[in-house]
Amino acid sequence: MMKTNQQENEKKCEDIEVPQTAEEREKVKLVSCSEGLNVEQQNQTDRQEEQQDDDDIYELPTPFNLIFQSYPSGNMYSGEWKDNVRHGDGTMSWQKLGLQYVGMWQNGVQHGRGTHTWILKRVDGSQYTQSNQYTGDSVQGQRHGQGTFYYASGAIYEGEWRKNKKHGKGKFTFEDGHIFEGEFVDDQMMTHKALTPLSGSSILGPDMALNIECLLQKIPERKHDTEIKQVECVVLRLDRELRSIYGFYGRLGHAHSPDNTFLLTRLQLWRLLRDCNIHHHGITLTQIDHFIKEDSGTAEVHSPFTPMLLRRFLSCLVVVAYHIYHEDMASQKNLLAACFSKLMTDNILPNAKNIKGFLFRQPDCAVMAVKYLKKCWQVYQAYCKVNVAPRDDQSMTCRHLLWMFKDLCLLDNNLTTAKLLQIITAESHDPSNMSSCLDLEITFLEFFEVLLGSAEVKFQQVSEGLKESRSPSCPDTEARRDLPKVEARENILHYRLHYRLPLSLS
Repeated sequence: MMKTNQQENEKKCEDIEVPQTAEEREKVKLVSCSEGLNVEQQNQTDRQEEQQDDDDIYELPTPFNLIFQSYPSGNMYSGEWKDNVRHGDGTMSWQKLGLQYVGMWQNGVQHGRGTHTWILKRVDGSQYTQSNQYTGDSVQGQRHGQGTFYYASGAIYEGEWRKNKKHGKGKFTFEDGHIFEGEFVDDQMMTHKALTPLSGSSILGPDMALNIECLLQKIPERKHDTEIKQVECVVLRLDRELRSIYGFYGRLGHAHSPDNTFLLTRLQLWRLLRDCNIHHHGITLTQIDHFIKEDSGTAEVHSPFTPMLLRRFLSCLVVVAYHIYHEDMASQKNLLAACFSKLMTDNILPNAKNIKGFLFRQPDCAVMAVKYLKKCWQVYQAYCKVNVAPRDDQSMTCRHLLWMFKDLCLLDNNLTTAKLLQIITAESHDPSNMSSCLDLEITFLEFFEVLLGSAEVKFQQVSEGLKESRSPSCPDTEARRDLPKVEARENILHYRLHYRLPLSLS
């Protein structure tokens, strides 16, 4: 934080009443000062910046629900509109101020539930940032109602707000785990009591509680509590985005249900990790399966049907973040929080929901394809090999997959070995280096999507045959011309997966 900001805010912090000992008073003062931005001054700046932007906005086309608007000043808004003003759910970024708001709008101002983020510092050479963040209620552009403020220092205020000030019941949780609870009036703590945190207690709810004991074993014991608290703070900051991603991938491959909610499975988790290019960082999905196996039995380590609750999904992301970035972020004070923040900013948030591969890219085909998951899972297991101790699980390599296609006589003039290798390496870090992937272990998702990619090749072959067979004298020429692609693909997929592949099991 810049010295000028500290000097401007020290006077404002001097009036805060301090609980109990001098040490506790110093902690409360430091946290109150660490917000780092004069709220009223910032609001005036924001309004002036928006007014300048509004003067330069070009006339919006109809209909009024424009999805994206770029301003000449570099600011950007993505969301809903009404009567040419921001209204509904949307995201606004003020580039010059380092400020972003994600949430509800009403008549052009922040109003309702949302998240404000103020970037205070950006770490050189990465997208990791230190920032203040408020998640909660806003009324006419001001923090008002129930909300949580996450300080860049690691402290947290949870409680009530009125006109941008802490007002009502609230609780401070400090970086070292000390907690003060009391009554606030216009940012001043009027009553207070110190709370002793329970050993091993979590600031996350039961549905988000992390299980990262496997990582804590790699960190000195004296740092365990701080590491846990800091990574939990980052998870809380990204609560909305993480829940949205979990729900999005949990619905893949399903027809709509009345409540449109599904549990994420390991199959869908694999798809998320591949969409976010996690496998480009020298770590395979089968290795990740072992990192997050918890109490899973040998038969369940690589099962695509294993359900994953939200808390296990979050724990998985923290574990993955550590294994990818712990060397790069070794100099950071809070290692787990730094690794997780980097994973989210560099990999997850920019790439999540951008579906790749053959399985979930087309929703109609995906709903049909998942009908063959269990049958193809049996085929996958039949061609796996058993690993030697200490890993007694079964896994498949790309080399095994090539032999399977040869054994089942699935290769022909169209689906050649070279074409099959091209399908296998389509999402690899270096698609041109096909031979390097032969001994890599692959999950069932990768296996199944190779089958679907092969079915695409067969579909093209059948389509060309249909075109050649058409003639003006043929009575059903028009009917063949209008054959839906989804139906044709289903016919090919049904033949390949239902009749040809299961023969290997007999």
